[in-house]
Amino acid sequence: MMNKKYKRVFSINLQPGHRNYTIKDLQDIKGKKKLTQILVSDALEAKAAEEADIDLILAKPDENVPLIRKAAPKTFMTVSIPFIKYSSKEDIVKKALELIEYGADSIHCGSWNLNFMKYLNEFKIPFQGHAGLVPRRSTWIGGVRAFGKTVDEATQLLKDIKEIEETGAWGVEVECVPEDILGEITKKTKLLTLSIGAGKKSDVQFLFAEDILGCSSIDTPRHAKMYANFNKINAKIQKERINAFKKFAAEVRSGTFPSKKHSISVDKKELNLFKKFLQKQ
Repeated sequence: MMNKKYKRVFSINLQPGHRNYTIKDLQDIKGKKKLTQILVSDALEAKAAEEADIDLILAKPDENVPLIRKAAPKTFMTVSIPFIKYSSKEDIVKKALELIEYGADSIHCGSWNLNFMKYLNEFKIPFQGHAGLVPRRSTWIGGVRAFGKTVDEATQLLKDIKEIEETGAWGVEVECVPEDILGEITKKTKLLTLSIGAGKKSDVQFLFAEDILGCSSIDTPRHAKMYANFNKINAKIQKERINAFKKFAAEVRSGTFPSKKHSISVDKKELNLFKKFLQKQ
């Protein structure tokens, strides 16, 4: 029986299904409940997120999207699209529609042109924006650093978020902003604020699965927290993998593998008949 928390929906490409949240749910929840969002990289992480009751998942626009959708069919999924690969609003919306066909519920617009976001909204495709430290725009704020620690920057941040709100977005990722500043801005916007390194006074807490799991290829950012150490576990697994391969190679060279139990036998009579056949060739 379907859990009552799931809503029956049609996706934008008319695929029937069930989701934990609709856009209306998210808008109604604002200010009433803290939500979670995780960036997942593959189907295993997506399945784990759904089983762990993570509210929202985010994915990159690669070949894993259909697999992630299948692994977490009931979790509201946003897929990011980097504008740098697309030269026009028509191109970028075409990519958005492709991802919608794979089962995306929403698009992450990142550092998109605001006009591109408005154009996407004309198709009523849900999307979220990005403000604060936007990595692709870090040169405009003097590099990778916290943003919003002065009244001028906080004012600019509010302006940026209100502009994103006006495009028709449902939410905005806010990165590396002082907690109290985001707390005040969260009260002044209809958007759900998704904090990554911006404190707890947001509507949603967002982290990368690789940071939570401790399997990142870079040092864990200050704003992130490791809840597991998969790099250590994976290193141990790799050591076991190498040892197993070495044992296999050694047994092949010594003649102990394959043994009789790993091989198929033939009746001696049939073998002799086959040998006689070969002699006549």
